[in-house]
Amino acid sequence: MHPRAVPRRLFAPLMVVPLALLVACQPADPPAAAALPATMPEALQPADAPLAATGAEDAAVGLSGAAVRAYLVSQYGELAQLSGDWPGTPVAGQDLGEAPALREVCARAGVGTVAAPAELVAVCGIPDGAGHVTAAITDFFLLSGEPVVPAAKAHLQVFGSTGDIADIEIRRFGPDLHGFVIDSGFTGQGLTVLNRSIVLPRAATFHEAATLPGAIDNRGAMHGCAERDECDPDAAFDVTFDFVVDNRDAAATVWPLRVRERGEACGRQIDTTHVVPFDAATSTWMVPAALQREGCD
Repeated sequence: MHPRAVPRRLFAPLMVVPLALLVACQPADPPAAAALPATMPEALQPADAPLAATGAEDAAVGLSGAAVRAYLVSQYGELAQLSGDWPGTPVAGQDLGEAPALREVCARAGVGTVAAPAELVAVCGIPDGAGHVTAAITDFFLLSGEPVVPAAKAHLQVFGSTGDIADIEIRRFGPDLHGFVIDSGFTGQGLTVLNRSIVLPRAATFHEAATLPGAIDNRGAMHGCAERDECDPDAAFDVTFDFVVDNRDAAATVWPLRVRERGEACGRQIDTTHVVPFDAATSTWMVPAALQREGCD
């Protein structure tokens, strides 16, 4: 881990790949972001939109850097900082675990108002001695007030591989709701699967509210198969998925998502959009089965 601007472009393991395959796996490069369909309303937020993508988001107000750093020092010790990484273990008694790691602030954005400033912060850590299949240790905070207090926090969350976290950014998902989007993925024996996890604050903690696909691609496996003349060329697939937040309903507490699927799937060209509604009872988006596959079907 080196000091640099966030979000970052690293990769996380696909947890459904058998552990035996991971030893031979190599991290996959992400597909280029696809353009939004021309028929999508301009009001929709693209997946990589900054917080100021709509007029409503311009009012988001955060905390002072000094206040946020002071809080981090109370959690991680005097070496904690807002830019760059720091070594060591968290302060005893803070429920952050005792694992020594190299940590840094990997996402941070104001999400409050002038009357009630607030900030989302993610701290990512590479455990000392991390190996290929070692996940990062990630802590999420929703901070408010000065002196700062956590309105929500979750510690030791598991994302990433070789001890490092995937791409992470902060997005708006409702008029008064922001959360984290974490890209992750892996390639194993020619199969590449990339996905995105959406992590939201809930009560005093955080939870994973959806896992959406980013891409599925077996071209690596098909190349070797074709060389041996052991497979049907129509078994190849290369599909990308891009999501937008459908923020047209200002009265909604949490907005639905729209996922556009494009590419080739076993001899068929695909270009379709899936609507993913939010279920208030479970505080999750209801991801359809079509968006949970790892192949053509």
